[in-house]
Amino acid sequence: MWAAAYILAAATLWSTIGVASVLGGDIVVMAFVRSLIAGVVGLLIARSFKRSSLIAGVLLGVLFSSYPLSAIIAGVGVAAYLLYTAPLWATLASLAYGEKPGVTGVASVALILVAVTLMGLEAGRGVLDVAGLASGLIAGVSYGLYIAVARFYSRRGESLEVSLGAMPYTLTVTLPMMVAYATVNRSLEIQPNPVIAGAYLAVLATIIPYKLFTRGVEKVGASRASVIASIEPVLAAIWGLILFHQTPTITILTAYILITTAVVISAAKS
Repeated sequence: MWAAAYILAAATLWSTIGVASVLGGDIVVMAFVRSLIAGVVGLLIARSFKRSSLIAGVLLGVLFSSYPLSAIIAGVGVAAYLLYTAPLWATLASLAYGEKPGVTGVASVALILVAVTLMGLEAGRGVLDVAGLASGLIAGVSYGLYIAVARFYSRRGESLEVSLGAMPYTLTVTLPMMVAYATVNRSLEIQPNPVIAGAYLAVLATIIPYKLFTRGVEKVGASRASVIASIEPVLAAIWGLILFHQTPTITILTAYILITTAVVISAAKS
């Protein structure tokens, strides 16, 4: 029971990423501050100069930038569920590492494809923002690729390198974005909201939930932990409904159900 509570706590914190992003507003500043703080912590705990850390860090840097954008322009719930298309991209990426998906893996991929198609139809009707859908899919792809890379290198004993050790390398994505942003906006005045949101995302949506999730996985196992963590997009959709009045259509709600089902059966096969 207490082990599951670690997973639930991590999922709850992760579910607030979209809320913090909407309240922060400035995506570039938020992503940079998040990377900077998480990177400093990563250097202090797990300094790594391995290629695995660089690859994982670049993928997480893309995630740090694309997910908040999707949450702001597509909605908190939509962004969270698009992030959870990650099993599709992780399965496809794992093929490059010689892994072949089983029947349940293929089924989860099929469900996610249907769900993405449904969301695409809603975007075509103007119900869902096209740019929001695209950025959400980029977040899902980057997270899925990160999962595949982390799985591959963890089996080589480099789990710390692709987690905390990867955090400093997220700056390879967010720092150039910040420099370009500041160059274009020469009269840029950094507002407190995105800085506070970025710090929140670094500490309460990255470092702490990672530690909670890792501790929970040690107790309940990766498969059960993944199933429990699937509460994250559900909570995100609830926050979007309560705080921002983001009500999903029947079609989008169906996509939510399909993605949740895909995540559960994908975890069950692990």
